[in-house]
Amino acid sequence: MHSRCALLALGLAAAPAFAEDKLKPEEVIAHHLDAVGTLEARTAGRNVEGAVAMTAPASGGVAGALNGRFRFDSESSRFALRMKFPSQGYPAEGISLEGGKPDVDFVLPGKRSGMGNFLSAHDVILREGLLGGVLNAGWPLFVAAQRGGRIGYDGLKNLGGRELHRLRYRAKKGQDELEVFLFFDPDSFRHVASLYKASQAQSLGATIEQSSSQPDVYLQIEETFAEFKSAKGLSLPTAWTIRYELQSKTTQYWKYELAVETLEK
Repeated sequence: MHSRCALLALGLAAAPAFAEDKLKPEEVIAHHLDAVGTLEARTAGRNVEGAVAMTAPASGGVAGALNGRFRFDSESSRFALRMKFPSQGYPAEGISLEGGKPDVDFVLPGKRSGMGNFLSAHDVILREGLLGGVLNAGWPLFVAAQRGGRIGYDGLKNLGGRELHRLRYRAKKGQDELEVFLFFDPDSFRHVASLYKASQAQSLGATIEQSSSQPDVYLQIEETFAEFKSAKGLSLPTAWTIRYELQSKTTQYWKYELAVETLEK
């Protein structure tokens, strides 16, 4: 990884829309790969960094707002996301994959954040390289045939008021009850969102939000990607939002808005 560059240019031109009833999963993936860039550029290791704004306006949870910095380093089989905040109660968030082993840091001694607990309980998200979408050099759709999982096409589905192509992702092993959905713009085939859902209550342990352990708890993480720009043969998002949500008697959520400022390759 070398030579730093700012992400400046506009994204790739949009591809023509395709009728949903004529598409197969492998066709969605092929168009998606074309939208990202060349094979060499896609699979090259890279680091991105920038500002992160965390908000937790959750009823019954820890409300507040923090501004910090993040760095996301990735290669084909490893990555590390580090977020740092000027707070004694929430100083940092660390999520990584090294040597095939996922790891989620404790925020405070013996306690993870709600997002950290979710990712620790469902570490297939990390092992498969799903976190970060195409910002992650280990994004599984770059080498889908080698992963041995199952990918299905659901047609156009609404997410956030937009009709998007949706793929269902099923890892070869270790996904258990977790549902994974990947969303793509119908014109450009850029990956614009990922949704990870656990529809039953999970034993996630103590969290700094003191989340409920009642059986009618629904948990999810939604990643969204926007403001795509081109640099060094890649079209990458410069706006990355991670939202962790817990639904029970009330809805609690933490949102992380990451603004990519520089790319290192």
